[in-house]
Amino acid sequence: MIYTVTLNSSLDKTFDVEEFLYDEVNVILEEKRRAEGKGIDVSRVIRELGGQSTALGFMRGYSGLEVEGRLINEGIACDFTRANGETRSSITIHQRKKKMETLLSASITEVGQFEVATLYRKIRQIPGDSYVVLSGTMPPGIDDAFYAQIIAGLKDRNVKVFLDADGDALKKGLHAGPYLVKPNIHEFGRLVETNVKDQDDVLRQVAPYVGLADYLVVSMGARGAVGVSRDERFHIVPPRVDVKSSTGAGDAMVAGMVFALSEGGSFKDALTLGVACGTASTLQADPALCLKEDVYAVRKEIVIKNV
Repeated sequence: MIYTVTLNSSLDKTFDVEEFLYDEVNVILEEKRRAEGKGIDVSRVIRELGGQSTALGFMRGYSGLEVEGRLINEGIACDFTRANGETRSSITIHQRKKKMETLLSASITEVGQFEVATLYRKIRQIPGDSYVVLSGTMPPGIDDAFYAQIIAGLKDRNVKVFLDADGDALKKGLHAGPYLVKPNIHEFGRLVETNVKDQDDVLRQVAPYVGLADYLVVSMGARGAVGVSRDERFHIVPPRVDVKSSTGAGDAMVAGMVFALSEGGSFKDALTLGVACGTASTLQADPALCLKEDVYAVRKEIVIKNV
């Protein structure tokens, strides 16, 4: 079974107007609402691939109930931990005439210690031999070592943890020994504290970290990804596509990798499907949304290099 953990879920609302006018009543032509969060996006792509996962994290107030209801209607199982306050909302105002967008994002509510402990206990009860995806930043009230604590607490039951984080959460989590780590090239550069520009730089800097995780994958956008284990090193190169949005492509990539490995695939299989999912997601305007037929069409054109 696959579990995803989203500490910062949100309810995203998009309002289409013809043109935004100040000091005037602006008529909304179309409204869209969507549950969002990095782990949620991973669950969404796993569902598209034909798999199943359970989404964990915090659920707050009426917006949190809407997030949960929308995910259930998408066929995604949920087991959220109730928390005080209100789930964060973001509002995008899209002006059709000017083809411009303005984003309004609410602040993130601090998480109480009782809520942290409740979620931690729930995660510790995940059955052995499962797969867990930890992704995203920590909300106020949670220490950067939280992911590391989860990884350490699950390893003794052969739970394979995927970590997609940045900064101290990535550094501390990596030293706890996750199964797979997937920073993008900018996050990897911050980890190694040097400017990383391409796959050659990644391969030069990655050696000290290979033994800390079974697999280390660095995504590089249109240039694909570098994947390294103790015995294998690959550069996966996607085809060129007409990009509509790259937001959430990394989450789609993580989804492809965890799905492939949970189905018994090899590391090379996981990298290939992951890059295919990430690339296919850029064909859609919505974040981390990819269609299964696009994924497998892209996968046929991927180039796999041993490096």
